Amino acid sequence: MNEPPELVEGILHQGSKMYVGGASKSNKTWVLLDLALSVSSGVPWLGFITTKAKVLYCNFEIQREFIRKRIKAIKDERHITEDFDLWNLRGEAAGADVIIPLIIERIKTEAYGLIIIDPLYKLLGAKDENAAGDIASILNMLEKLAVKSKAAVVFADHFSKGNQAGKEHIDRVSGSGVKSRDADSILTFTSHVEKEAYVVEATLRNLKPVDPFSVRWQYPVMIRDQALNPSKLKTAVTKQAQFNEDQLIAPIAVRTLTSSEWKKAVLDETGMSKATFNRLLVTVKETPGVNFNPDTKQYSYASPDGAKLA
Repeated sequence: MNEPPELVEGILHQGSKMYVGGASKSNKTWVLLDLALSVSSGVPWLGFITTKAKVLYCNFEIQREFIRKRIKAIKDERHITEDFDLWNLRGEAAGADVIIPLIIERIKTEAYGLIIIDPLYKLLGAKDENAAGDIASILNMLEKLAVKSKAAVVFADHFSKGNQAGKEHIDRVSGSGVKSRDADSILTFTSHVEKEAYVVEATLRNLKPVDPFSVRWQYPVMIRDQALNPSKLKTAVTKQAQFNEDQLIAPIAVRTLTSSEWKKAVLDETGMSKATFNRLLVTVKETPGVNFNPDTKQYSYASPDGAKLA
């Protein structure tokens, strides 16, 4: 038997299902729009060769004015002239049992190679995303769409809240794990330790494994960045160190210091940045007890009430 063509070489066959997962507001729609334009033009996507095919993009989330603006930005950036069919359905979301038959009816005379549903949760209707049975029924509808259209069906899904780096990448999406067991191809975009960068991991049912790789967000597209180590997942939310005026006062409470000596002492002892020191210094200079000797150009501190700094 002949295998269906690889719509995205090494990642996705025509007629298969794939989900693209990522944290909320992690540019998933931008990634999928780039995929749609890449396949409709037959140009590489994230470094993967694509097979040119007709594309239908079902947009349930972005206002039509803004999604068109996004499409234009990507086309201009990548010098793409081809278009795809865009079906704007914001405000028309309903259960998959309603939406999928409408899509099948709409495309019955068209030969699409790729159909994108963005995002999946808009097809939940009254169903519970944590209920395996409810999610299975939605995925069965998507499979019906893929079988009847012979197109690859791709949908976007969001990670659970909180940092997800400690989980296997296929377990990071919210709701029932049925989604991970059902999909033929899975691509997840997890935050890298570098800002505006992500680690892409793949799980593929019918294709050879693909090593994790890193991408960087450079508006309006994601680009591969070989310089980023894909093992450097952002494992926790790093809290910025909290600094205060007392940390500036402490050195001059025990000795007199010039401006440069004072700054060096504070930075060495606390790890404070120069910018933070300069910001706090404005307030500290006005603090009662902070004295400046114009003759020696040195600062000192003596508590106005006679108390000693601990």
